[in-house]
Amino acid sequence: MKDVSILCVDNYIDSLEVLKLTLQLSGAQVHAAVSAEEALRMFSMHKPDLVISDLALPKSDGMSLLQAIRTQCPDVPAIALTGISDAKVRLQAFDAGFDRYLVKPVVDYILIETVRKLAPMGTRKSA
Repeated sequence: MKDVSILCVDNYIDSLEVLKLTLQLSGAQVHAAVSAEEALRMFSMHKPDLVISDLALPKSDGMSLLQAIRTQCPDVPAIALTGISDAKVRLQAFDAGFDRYLVKPVVDYILIETVRKLAPMGTRKSA
């Protein structure tokens, strides 16, 4: 995954650091943000190959964030990584455009495999 650039968004610093480290150890280049506002700035600067976002964020939510990101890049793959296991919220996330929905805590190999399936090396290049 060394050619994959990922934007990770989570307002819980500890969760974000674990996620970032897990992905970096798999070779990904990771940009981390703790809010939707920060994530939008980082997305504009780095144009990552994939977005992983929590749904519960301060001032905004992951679904609104993804809709804003998709105005810049409609085809960027996105994973909702959340502590919410409710079926209704899951459907709302898919309706908002998330490609996958993972519930925390997620097993590392499931996260890595999901990332590999959505953003395989060489399919998109960051601008």
